[in-house]
Amino acid sequence: MTHQSGIRVSQELADLFTNAVANGDLRIIRVSIINESLVSNGTQNVTGLWDSVREFLDEANPCYILYRLDSKSSSGNYEWLFLAYVPDNAKVRDKMLYASTRASLTKDLGDTRFVDSMYGTAIGYQKHKQHQQAEAPLTQREKELAEIRVAEANANSYSTSARKSHITGIAFPISDEAINAIKSLGKESNFVQLSLDIANEKILLASADKIEIDDLAKSLPTDSPRFSFFAYDHNFEGQNFESIVIALGESEANLTIDKKLETNDPSDLTKSYIMGELHPVSETPVKMFSRPRPPGRRGPGGV
Repeated sequence: MTHQSGIRVSQELADLFTNAVANGDLRIIRVSIINESLVSNGTQNVTGLWDSVREFLDEANPCYILYRLDSKSSSGNYEWLFLAYVPDNAKVRDKMLYASTRASLTKDLGDTRFVDSMYGTAIGYQKHKQHQQAEAPLTQREKELAEIRVAEANANSYSTSARKSHITGIAFPISDEAINAIKSLGKESNFVQLSLDIANEKILLASADKIEIDDLAKSLPTDSPRFSFFAYDHNFEGQNFESIVIALGESEANLTIDKKLETNDPSDLTKSYIMGELHPVSETPVKMFSRPRPPGRRGPGGV
């Protein structure tokens, strides 16, 4: 299910955007969460260019950018781009807050006003446009589905009851926030959970935390499904290992999945169980001894 923060657009921002749509006199509107409300804290007139977006971005503070394009809709109004900017240096709480507020902002201002949306940086959007203009491009949904299939083909599937994983049946795209959280796995957080938004047919970021392996089982909800990534740094027989377990979508996030697990009971995921899956004990086959041949029968002339 979708988790939203409950933070809404302020009346001042709503009026500002309505006027900008009607008059076409603003190129950029910067939106931030201040005092539990979405407000504008920076604008630029229509003479501004795309490169000037960088002037509104901070290395440590997330924000949203509303950027007016030069193209117009069938109704004659200018079309807008929605950019959610969440830098790597931002606090984890801010990352989660901006991720859970994004849908509320576009809904309150009017989803139909935005013809495209991006998560990341200005440079990332330039790459996105280049990808769109490339020869025979895939849609974002097709790209993500293809990458999930590649990941499923390359990863070994395991389960607590020796069942084959059925994740390959999922046809939902993964949100940009979820992909970025997985890419940063092992840095600010070592445990990332993804949830299914059935209504909107999408896989979303549910949480990003730092936990100990003994807390893994109780960190998984028992009332709703999750795709969970756990980066487990540990020592085994004098060697250090950095393992990724319980995973989905390795190709998109450039991860190498060491072990994939599936369970309907989180209490199964104990430290001893995971260690056993990562470092299984090799069984030495028992040698079978041949029964000695019986002595051959003597002929009639034998003694």
